[in-house]
Amino acid sequence: MKVEIKARMLTAGNRSLYLEYYETGFRKRENLHLYLIPDDAPNARKLNEQTLRKAQEIQAQRILTPPSFEKKEKRGENEQTKTMTWLGWCDDYVRCAMTDGNCKKMIQHKDVVRRRIEAYLKRAKKTDVLLKDVDRDLVSGLFGYMRNYRNRKQIKTNGGRLAAYTLVLFEETIKAIFNKAVRDGLIAYNPIQDLSKEERFHAPDKHREYLTADELKRFLSVEPQTFMEEVVQRAFGFSCMTGLRLGDMQRLRWSNIKDVNGVLTVSLIQHKTKRPVAVPLNALAISLLPPRPENGKDGIIFPLVKKPDNVAKYVCRIKNKAGIEKDFTYHSSRHSAATLAITAGAELYSVCKILGHGSIASTQVYAKVNMEKKMEAMSLTDGVF
Repeated sequence: MKVEIKARMLTAGNRSLYLEYYETGFRKRENLHLYLIPDDAPNARKLNEQTLRKAQEIQAQRILTPPSFEKKEKRGENEQTKTMTWLGWCDDYVRCAMTDGNCKKMIQHKDVVRRRIEAYLKRAKKTDVLLKDVDRDLVSGLFGYMRNYRNRKQIKTNGGRLAAYTLVLFEETIKAIFNKAVRDGLIAYNPIQDLSKEERFHAPDKHREYLTADELKRFLSVEPQTFMEEVVQRAFGFSCMTGLRLGDMQRLRWSNIKDVNGVLTVSLIQHKTKRPVAVPLNALAISLLPPRPENGKDGIIFPLVKKPDNVAKYVCRIKNKAGIEKDFTYHSSRHSAATLAITAGAELYSVCKILGHGSIASTQVYAKVNMEKKMEAMSLTDGVF
């Protein structure tokens, strides 16, 4: 029996280690519950070496006493496996979403995915296909059907084609449907794993507009004409230094500004992700804070207007006065925070924590922007020598 240590990339940037067994055409995986942290994390090399040694010790034990494939044979005898259709399993998946307390929007999305599968199977005349008989060709055909699908309600927008992100979300839902079937013992593996890279959906590279240090100085040097213009200007600059989203800035209170070991720090639970984030304030960020109430009353620091579109109008008005030609919104302050920090030499892992990203992969796009700026700078010498 062949026993190998393999790794699977997780959304948080860590890698999950597992053992893969292979013998006489059967494959079996065992999750080791061991994780490798990103290579650029503090003490990553030492911690990953310790984790890998533990995995190797377990691997040696399994080679001496390998597991059997009895469990897989039992799956084949499961009565539910013999009768469960793909559409029937999709119905169960949607019902589970309701039972598990999924939000209304998510339940609607899963139901739409189920209806798209049904429409495809009707076209392929395979509405009664069993879940266990769904193979890569059938899934590939479904993905091809979705690529050519046209939404009649949005026919004026891109000919009714589905957006790239919509297709990526569709694939993730299909993957989740099969993963649940694997966990429940109805199928041996997820057929999506057999698809080639070209057959799967991919999100396009998204351009993230940001301000350079010089542009930010010009933005903050504009003389505001109204109270709200000044609030938006200060808030935008503060976000450029901390990476806080507009939703968090609208809720930011004086109680979120804390003294941590002699350093003023903004500490809060992000409204969007519900993850905690703590960012030390530099001199510019502190200077952008309005005067703190003398009575110590805990109130909103930046009384911004509620609607993002209205905030965007003030941002646009200030950037036009500053003579900045870039087309950006308030959220560009978050991109600016990441790009400015990385350009200044900050570690990718530290920037990931400042932004509150769940995955370092989300932060790596800013490293790509920094590399592009370096290449642009180096190209200026072309033809000089």
